[in-house]
Amino acid sequence: MLTSSVEVLWTARYDYQPHWRLAQHKHEYFQMIYFVSGSGCISLAQEEYRITPGSLLLVKPRRLHALSPSSQVKTLDIKFLVKDRWLRKLLSSATDLLDETEPGVADLFERIRQEGERKGHLYRELCNLFLAELLLLYLRSDNVQAEVSPSDQVDHALSSDRIVQQAAQFIREHHAEDCNLLEIARVVGRSDRHVRQHFKDALGVSPRRYLLQYRIQKAQQLIEYSNYSFKEIAAKVGFKTIHHFARAFHEACGETPGGWRRKYQAGICKDVNIDPRFVNTNWTVQADSVRDQHFTSEVMRPGSRGTLVAKPQ
Repeated sequence: MLTSSVEVLWTARYDYQPHWRLAQHKHEYFQMIYFVSGSGCISLAQEEYRITPGSLLLVKPRRLHALSPSSQVKTLDIKFLVKDRWLRKLLSSATDLLDETEPGVADLFERIRQEGERKGHLYRELCNLFLAELLLLYLRSDNVQAEVSPSDQVDHALSSDRIVQQAAQFIREHHAEDCNLLEIARVVGRSDRHVRQHFKDALGVSPRRYLLQYRIQKAQQLIEYSNYSFKEIAAKVGFKTIHHFARAFHEACGETPGGWRRKYQAGICKDVNIDPRFVNTNWTVQADSVRDQHFTSEVMRPGSRGTLVAKPQ
């Protein structure tokens, strides 16, 4: 079973400021970092990579690496073990940095973090399941970029209904505009009643409800990963007034946009240990102190699989 072939150790969201650096270090496990926003440079072994929003970095065991932000860099971070020899071999030969990834990658990071925070029944198994999907998506993006297909749940559900697929695509591309059912029906070449019925059959919601849900989803992402004001976010996702946006957001999410942002920010730089025995080491330092440091590594103590100690080199 693939979920027993991987093990999530730790995950977190980190915001790196331009005057901070991730000091050069290495460790015995894999690490994957998704760059939500910002820019900077990653040093990995003897290579230098420029990072941009949407980049996905795979750090292999015992590889020296460091991060130098040139602006505020928002990241999603996960550390893990790979027990399966076949999968480990594939990852060891994979590209270090992907500039583009499949849809849903950030969602998998967040689902792992959410399971780790809640620690419900079978949370570790679910975290490993989401990690396995994340790694397979990484390998597919690396090796067959041309064959990548959307993987989010809605696209999967709509694969048998081309009318809803076309309508949903139009909604996603034009959600920030004054998008109405008549316009959607005109684009797909069907009556508004016909389109509405197809949505009900395929998704259980009306096109208007689907549009609202998509706008709220995009608003959540902007609240979490940007510094836009709520008024700016409302306009960017298609709401005409901040009041309508705030009301719709509260009805859909159970809290205000302000509450959502505070909840998200409270989780930044918060360690979420999936393996309760794992102790994370934070290598973030002020820029001025990096020049005087030798590289360090994280090593596992014998008999204590998840506990780490700093080892000066």
